[in-house]
Amino acid sequence: MATGTPRTKSPASLPAISTLPDLTRQTDILPMAVSKGLLIFPIFKDLNSSDGVIVKNEGIRKGFQKNGVDIDVLEFNTRGVFNRGKQVYTFAPGRYRRTWQYWFGAWSSILDNVGADQYEFVWFRLSLNLIFTGTVARFLKKLKQRYPNVKVVLEYGAYPFDAELTKQQALVYRLRKGQLPAMHRSTDFVITYSGQERVDHLENIPINNGIELDTIPVNPPGATLKDGVRFISVSSLKKWHAYERFIEGMPAYLARPDAVPIHFDVVGNGPEYDKLASLVAALKLEKHVSFLGHQNGAGLDAIYERNHVAIGTLGFHRIGISNSSSLKNREYFARGLPIVLSTKDLDMPATCPYVQYVPEGEAPLDIASVVAFAQQVYQTPDLARTIRAYAENTISWTSKIRTVLEYLNR
Repeated sequence: MATGTPRTKSPASLPAISTLPDLTRQTDILPMAVSKGLLIFPIFKDLNSSDGVIVKNEGIRKGFQKNGVDIDVLEFNTRGVFNRGKQVYTFAPGRYRRTWQYWFGAWSSILDNVGADQYEFVWFRLSLNLIFTGTVARFLKKLKQRYPNVKVVLEYGAYPFDAELTKQQALVYRLRKGQLPAMHRSTDFVITYSGQERVDHLENIPINNGIELDTIPVNPPGATLKDGVRFISVSSLKKWHAYERFIEGMPAYLARPDAVPIHFDVVGNGPEYDKLASLVAALKLEKHVSFLGHQNGAGLDAIYERNHVAIGTLGFHRIGISNSSSLKNREYFARGLPIVLSTKDLDMPATCPYVQYVPEGEAPLDIASVVAFAQQVYQTPDLARTIRAYAENTISWTSKIRTVLEYLNR
């Protein structure tokens, strides 16, 4: 998640089906001059094997490969740091010594042994570990001093940091914020995923988050709404998901004489579960809302396949987010599902026929308009495959990295 341009309301209108654009054409991969690069993702893979950042990092790697770039990844685990299977640094046993080495002691040795002279660019991901900023600044400065022709791309996991920080992290950020310009002086481009044109003097490469499509199955063809409309959300049930807005809108719709059957599958666990479950009970919606807990693999695939429309995050405004780059939105599109959103996502504009925007705020959703959206968009032949093709052209890491390479090849 990331903040960016001021919050704006997006229209909920949907183009007529006859005017839907042809989004099924795959864009050809362009030949690129940059041929070799290094990705530095300083996260311990063996301690975070299920972390979404690990999945994202792998998507970035494959995105470069699919664009014809020979790409190496500096991989971290509790034993050491590796590049193409070669160990370039060994961590000491014990958590505290390893942590000190990771924050401070390892980076000069890494630079000495990684063979940076062979690379045309280095991509460095900066996490919310803000104690780390001074170390990164020194590492990048030495890198540019030794190899001035190597271009550096600094990726922010979140920018600005403020909305993402705990109280302790916010204190560290205030103490170390002055080191950010030092990092930027040794950087050629930044990536924030949040819409800024520049950060300090640096161009922000204008991409949002991408997704690796190879591991995500598309829903099978032939879905119909003859038995009603089924909605799905998959999340960690945090306050910004705001699914109570959807649930609170259901009784008014179900009371209508023209209502069609509707159902909401809520997948995932998290701090908002008790609140949502109590709300469903209070509104007597148990037959219309199912809480399915954490799901993965074939079980999750089966749940996706029985649903028609994804409900995206409805409360980013609660934490000051005005420009979404949600990975979950991208997974919904990869599955071939149309989506309901409240916060602007530049990869899913209001003109896209597979998105319905609803107003931000705390008001219950107008479920009738959401059902009408579903009924209209499902007139599209082979809808799931059509949305998947849009995803391949627009939100895949292959397409995102193509934009990055255009900047690196200037």
